[in-house]
Amino acid sequence: MINYTLKQLYSFEAVVRLKGFTKASKELNITQPAVYMQIQQLKKNIGSDLVKINGKTITPTHIGKKLYQTCIEVIAKLEKTRLDIEQTLDPEAGHLQIAVATTTNSFVSRVLAKFKKQYPKMTFFLEVTNRKSLLEKLSNNETDLVIMGEPPADMPLITKPFMENPLIAIAHPNHPLLNNKNNSIETLNKETLITREEGSGTRITIERITGMHFNSDIEINSNEAIIEAVQAGLGIGFVSKHTVKLELQTGIIKQLQADKFPITRHWYVVHHAKSQLSPIAIRFKKFIIENGDLKLS
Repeated sequence: MINYTLKQLYSFEAVVRLKGFTKASKELNITQPAVYMQIQQLKKNIGSDLVKINGKTITPTHIGKKLYQTCIEVIAKLEKTRLDIEQTLDPEAGHLQIAVATTTNSFVSRVLAKFKKQYPKMTFFLEVTNRKSLLEKLSNNETDLVIMGEPPADMPLITKPFMENPLIAIAHPNHPLLNNKNNSIETLNKETLITREEGSGTRITIERITGMHFNSDIEINSNEAIIEAVQAGLGIGFVSKHTVKLELQTGIIKQLQADKFPITRHWYVVHHAKSQLSPIAIRFKKFIIENGDLKLS
């Protein structure tokens, strides 16, 4: 008969998901040796290796993958039960886990601040990450809500658009192309183009709609760094207009007029179709939809 404890399952799930003992120990708030001992005891109880360790790389074995899926389901049910009990005892409380795309961070932070004033007892964990990580979290149902650009069509998701997200071209205030009333895509392609890394939602959208191909060797994984690169005169950048409102107002960068820009898309609030949202998550989803303007103010 196979025996295991909840501590062992929590430790194993964290090690596999975070791909390391150190990160798992920090999240679980226990020492790294304690996490390692839990995994070793679980291995002994089951009678099979659960992870492969190659230097700093940790991957689950075939048996480990099966156990990991079970861990996800068991922990999700336990956490939901805990939250249900807490919110039955105190409907104004609860914990919310949100993962957001980098382009939505400033807006979501402002909405969370307003929401927190209405529900001061609630707590939340906000993770700002890239599209690839967001898709992994949605696939594994690892977070309550995701705020992102266009959701994938090949996943079982519940999605709701709540705000327009115009993508614009930006340039240094002294860039010569600003003298043109409009610039063709061919003209832009002759410039040094600064964009997000491959796989980012912004880059995918621009390439799909304009047919542009980013062939420069400048790829940056944050919008803040793209803005700084444009300010330094490194080239033309492409960002959400929401992320550069202050910079445009102060004139340290300028919006460049170009064919097919701005590209209007939307931000979405998303969760897995099988996810049973907690009461606080339901409230926040409704709140963010009601506070999204669907127009850029």
